[in-house]
Amino acid sequence: MKAFVLPPAGEPAVADRPVPRPRHGEVLVRTTAALLCAWDGHTAAGAAGGAGGAGASGASGGAGASRLLGHEAVGVVAAVGNGVADGLVGRRVAAEGHGPLAEYFRVPAVGAGLTALPDTITDHQALYAAGALATGFATAEGAALPPGGTVAVFGQGAVGLSAAVAGRRLGAARVIAVEPEIKRQRLALRFGADVVVDPAYEDSAERILELTGGAGVDTAIVATGAAGARTAAYRGIGRGGRVAFAQCRPAAGRGGHRLGRMLRLIGDGEVDPVGITTHEFPFARVEEAHRRLAAGEPGMIKPLVLFPAPA
Repeated sequence: MKAFVLPPAGEPAVADRPVPRPRHGEVLVRTTAALLCAWDGHTAAGAAGGAGGAGASGASGGAGASRLLGHEAVGVVAAVGNGVADGLVGRRVAAEGHGPLAEYFRVPAVGAGLTALPDTITDHQALYAAGALATGFATAEGAALPPGGTVAVFGQGAVGLSAAVAGRRLGAARVIAVEPEIKRQRLALRFGADVVVDPAYEDSAERILELTGGAGVDTAIVATGAAGARTAAYRGIGRGGRVAFAQCRPAAGRGGHRLGRMLRLIGDGEVDPVGITTHEFPFARVEEAHRRLAAGEPGMIKPLVLFPAPA
């Protein structure tokens, strides 16, 4: 099979790898679609700079081993291991936080949130339910956002936008987005923000305090590594407020509970996250897609990667 890997030295590239065999309690998934994550670019840059590359998914061994990049993929169950019902074969599935950029991947049938997808949910939508949308909700829930409170979300990439959606759904009376890029500012307003603060032109903490009458926000969510975001978040919270930092891959919801909730939100028409996707590539061009995302190409937020159907 073809897989997008991070070698011990050099740039990420597509390489040939054996198709994995599902072990006891696992399923083998044939990938149909995936999303690229900016974190994979940080991972590759860290490895190139000698910082390791912690966070790459699909690690295949110890020092010197190539690692599979990616963690947001959906597909069709191609085979099952011992202890897994044969009836899963042929089912479209997603698993929260799992699925590298490879033509096939293994995932535990239990404990990883493996969920069969209803026909009403597209692969594209399911990717967000298992990835960025679930991450945004996990961050907002972990921050214990009070009903009727105020939240500021720093960074409006896929996870930040999802956190803005979560803030609104969890009962925030006001959602403030902090983002310098115009395209992301517009998406923030579309996905639940009441107002956008542009840190390129104003002191974001001072503006947040102004918008809240000096009280500050109840919760600040940092979904960016931009310089100054962390400091501004702490300066912009009110007394007793909390600052939460979005993680690339939070722990999967128990038994797929969080993934199931995201699928219901999408299926009920409460949110359609596919508007976050800005680019689409066939898997044959995944190296180009990764390079452009890692370089911070203006206007690129979340690229969709489509895998070819089996011959």
